[in-house]
Amino acid sequence: MHTNLPRPAPLDWTGTFDKAHYFLPLAWFHQAFGVVPRKLIFQLANADARSAVLTALATRYNLEAATVAHSVYIEKATKEPELNVWALNVAPHLLLLVGDQGVYNERGVQVFYSASTAAEELTFVRELLVAHLETGQQERQRIHVLRLAYNDLEFTPLEIKIPALDLATHYNDDLLPAHNTIVRRLQQPQDKGIVILHGPPGTGKTSYIRHLCGLTDKPKLFIPPNLAARIADPEFINLLHDNTNSILIIEDAETLLTKRDAAGGGPSAVSNLLNLSDGLLADCFHIQIVCTFNTDLSHIDSALLRKGRLIAAYHFQPLAEPKAEALATSLGQATALGAPTALADIYNREEQEFEVGKATKRIGFGAREQK
Repeated sequence: MHTNLPRPAPLDWTGTFDKAHYFLPLAWFHQAFGVVPRKLIFQLANADARSAVLTALATRYNLEAATVAHSVYIEKATKEPELNVWALNVAPHLLLLVGDQGVYNERGVQVFYSASTAAEELTFVRELLVAHLETGQQERQRIHVLRLAYNDLEFTPLEIKIPALDLATHYNDDLLPAHNTIVRRLQQPQDKGIVILHGPPGTGKTSYIRHLCGLTDKPKLFIPPNLAARIADPEFINLLHDNTNSILIIEDAETLLTKRDAAGGGPSAVSNLLNLSDGLLADCFHIQIVCTFNTDLSHIDSALLRKGRLIAAYHFQPLAEPKAEALATSLGQATALGAPTALADIYNREEQEFEVGKATKRIGFGAREQK
């Protein structure tokens, strides 16, 4: 059944595109219907699911008539154009944005609606999209990296490789109790709190986080060091509206976590982290935070360590001598270590050292493939 929809009266639609010519669905909806829309975001399983959704929509709606914006990306003369963004006004007060403009890129569908949207139409769209949702396993193989695009913050999903990692072999025995607590909480839906991982460089903090990523279906939101200070921005809090029930990963977070009365500290960033981990925002966003740093725990704002807010804190140290010797032997290294040793040093014993002044540069833990 194809529905002929009444089109909005002719208006100046230039305000519904930004300076880079990206379609602005909120602005379009408000201009077309005079109300600010509500929004749903669906993560489809794959590109085939997107095609199936469009095919099903075409059986109910005239997609050509419903199209209010359509952008394609043309890469090569010999290659078929790829769908970029397709905005479909399939019913009054019901707008769909399909394509790579949004948190899930080409697998994302955003639905904009209002109190005036026909219940039957909204139900049809929601049930159709739910039938083609991602099952959750893909979140174990990727992270969403914060980036700055056209001066706007956004999260972009990137695939990551989760290598096999035997915790008993690569870490000291005291990690396992903390690990069990961390995994149990990170797998729990609608949870909150903060995990603090600290210790000298090369002791395996990043490899452990990569291992954690493969143990939970929650989206992992990675904050690169160059954008860590943006956590204090109101824009960042707004971005979390579209990323609830997620895990926020902040590496090298010393400058964000230092005491609020310390010189150079970031009071706004600490305050936002406190709100996200156990404040008013925590009960709305359900964001869990995993932070790493190399400084001493005594330099960290004590409010972050409060019972009820802190899920776990673990101090990574060089691998105890017996474990270090066993790991070195399993890697085929014949020379004894003779002392507790960082994982990076064990995995890079055979690498050439390069001196820059008095400093020695080594390649991080995991550069050599584990067997």
